[in-house]
Amino acid sequence: MPPRRNRARVPAHGGPNRGLVGGPAVAGRILIDGRNVQYALARGGSPRGGTPLPTVALIARLRAAFAPPTEVELILDGHAGGGPTGRIAPGFSVSYSRHATADAVIGDRVAEALLALGPAGAWSVVVVTDDREVRDNARRNGARVEGTAWLAGRLAGGTTGGAGGAGAKAGTSIGGGRPPRTSIGRTG
Repeated sequence: MPPRRNRARVPAHGGPNRGLVGGPAVAGRILIDGRNVQYALARGGSPRGGTPLPTVALIARLRAAFAPPTEVELILDGHAGGGPTGRIAPGFSVSYSRHATADAVIGDRVAEALLALGPAGAWSVVVVTDDREVRDNARRNGARVEGTAWLAGRLAGGTTGGAGGAGAKAGTSIGGGRPPRTSIGRTG
């Protein structure tokens, strides 16, 4: 049996992060197809071109978009090459596929979640990718799939809800998108 690599814990319950786009179920773990996302964000809607978003910039944006207890794992093709790796913050880790592909590593993570959590629990895993094979494999193993457009909305501070945002509109806080209450009948 190969040695166990640094893997993010798969919570059995998923935590309080309700309201992620893609269903009312809880997202306990998010697996992100790193290079796929880097190039998709660089394109910004155009079908070709663009320099990929630097890994450290992507990490910073992802950390701002998702808060613990949601476990986020950014999975990148290749070797670290001096880049950040392992658990870099509470609820956030970065891993490199080394001699495999990130697609294969994501497939392994989803299959492990299915074995550990069962079919109903695997629904708490969200895979973020636009890659058809990765998407189909994740769905076959019971995980939810979101595209890079969904992630771009989260990174832009959209109203998609979920961890940290809870669906709040721009310019509001704590109240979950409600405007502040005004006093009725009081004089100042």
